[in-house]
Amino acid sequence: MSRIVLDFGSGNTCRNDKAIIRRMIDELAAVDTHKHEVIIKWQLFDVAGDNEPLNPARFDYAYWYAGEKGYKTTASVFDKESLEFLVTYKVPFVKIANRRDLDWLIGEVPRKIPVYVSHGELPYVQEYRQINVTRMACISKYPATKEEYEATFYPFQLRAAVSDHTVGLDLWRRYQPDICEWHYMLPDSTGLDAGPFAKAPGQLKEVL
Repeated sequence: MSRIVLDFGSGNTCRNDKAIIRRMIDELAAVDTHKHEVIIKWQLFDVAGDNEPLNPARFDYAYWYAGEKGYKTTASVFDKESLEFLVTYKVPFVKIANRRDLDWLIGEVPRKIPVYVSHGELPYVQEYRQINVTRMACISKYPATKEEYEATFYPFQLRAAVSDHTVGLDLWRRYQPDICEWHYMLPDSTGLDAGPFAKAPGQLKEVL
């Protein structure tokens, strides 16, 4: 069994609309056979360029509705305020994006909560104070290619934990990592998080 982390994005994907949030979760549940553990992950920030922040009340709705469907929910955080908000919920981990200017947030996460950190460097050289940190192989380009992942990371890293920004499922088929993160969208989703690198429910049928 792998742990599949589905990045539902920010307000870009769901438009801060409860009906869209519900549909995103419902369509996931419709194809999920529970062969793997699936974690829903959002993105929390106050300001991030052209990105639309996720309204805290909408995160709260998404968290509890996903729980009713049997899913744990967490988020990537991009500032201390978002982290402080997130840890008021029971989350399986806190995610830090592939941005080294955000690594200081790792030290702000309560030690009992695991941290997932995307990395694009090889080899991993940065040490963290916490031992409960999982490093995820990540090429931040959208979309990236399987060849770029294979040129940057060792096979054992690609079998361990990957934040996958490639188109299609070729990287998954070859390595089937213990932890795999994908962007998730509905077939009619638009916005920055809904490019060809994102996976729709129908595509996820092969995995789930």
